[in-house]
Amino acid sequence: MGRLSIVAIILSFLSCTKDKIGPQCISCQEEQIQITATLLSDLLIINEGNFGSGSGSISRYNPQTKRVNNNLFLQANGTPIGNIAQSAFQIGTKAYVVINNSNKIEVIDINNFSSLHTITGFNSPRSFLPINQNTAYVTDLYANSIQIVNLNSNSITASIPLSGWTEDLLLHNDSVYVCDMTNDNLLIIDPNNNSLVDSIKVGESPNSIVIDKDSMIWIMCSGGFSSSNPKLIKFNPQTRTIETIFTFPNIAESPGNLKINATGDQLYFINSNIYKTSIYANSINTTPIITSNGNKFYEIGISPITEEIFISDAIDYIQDGIIFRYSSSGNLIHQFKTGVIPGHFLFID
Repeated sequence: MGRLSIVAIILSFLSCTKDKIGPQCISCQEEQIQITATLLSDLLIINEGNFGSGSGSISRYNPQTKRVNNNLFLQANGTPIGNIAQSAFQIGTKAYVVINNSNKIEVIDINNFSSLHTITGFNSPRSFLPINQNTAYVTDLYANSIQIVNLNSNSITASIPLSGWTEDLLLHNDSVYVCDMTNDNLLIIDPNNNSLVDSIKVGESPNSIVIDKDSMIWIMCSGGFSSSNPKLIKFNPQTRTIETIFTFPNIAESPGNLKINATGDQLYFINSNIYKTSIYANSINTTPIITSNGNKFYEIGISPITEEIFISDAIDYIQDGIIFRYSSSGNLIHQFKTGVIPGHFLFID
């Protein structure tokens, strides 16, 4: 994940042993040559690749057949997708893949993975969010702004001046809510005039954001590099006030990757292990639903159909990673290899 991956690589050299969960990829069935149309039930995995190597890639997994295809962009286009494939978002039959270090977004056809357009001019893009049928916002690590992309011309047309690193974001009603990692704020932007309308101080380093069934917004704050206790915050967008703060007791913890199920009543996040907490709980669940057992859990995805839990294992941040597929109750269903540092999960509509 850009700068975060560098820290992770350094940490990986301090602890190179790894406990494996069962035989590695024994039941994988990999097809590397033929690329067929993506099924509606398919999952795309965005593999970051080694920092500076340009080895980002895309994998596809079919939960019904348990078949996996790796290096799909390379196969379709004859060239790697770029350096640090960060995140992706689907619009119709297109996937917008954010390539962090290569400073671009690749627009690909999800049926055959061919490149349709390349949007350039970014500094260090992180997350992509459509605002309407014509416009999308892209957050950034170094640009001190959010970039405004015209989806018709596939170009940056303007920017919203800010200060520092912006990360995850979501659209709710007529407002865009943005995690301001540098200044520990929840930013509120009016997409009608692309202006910052409010800034609310939350915990240190807000990294991920979701909205629940009651239209309450939840923000995960990692606490920085052990400089403050992490926090999970419940925010009321109607009153623009913080309703609840759950503080993690250990300052050395670094929770992130906050996700929510399709019904909007269960929160999931990574804090070395995988945790699941009801939106109505009075405290954070301290019993993990899935334990890492020495694996390096890196990203998490929740199936919008089955609520199955997909977890990526970056292993040593050098070799190909592994995806673990669990039932909603935490039972291992399948595991398979992907590319280097598997990250963002994109469930195809």
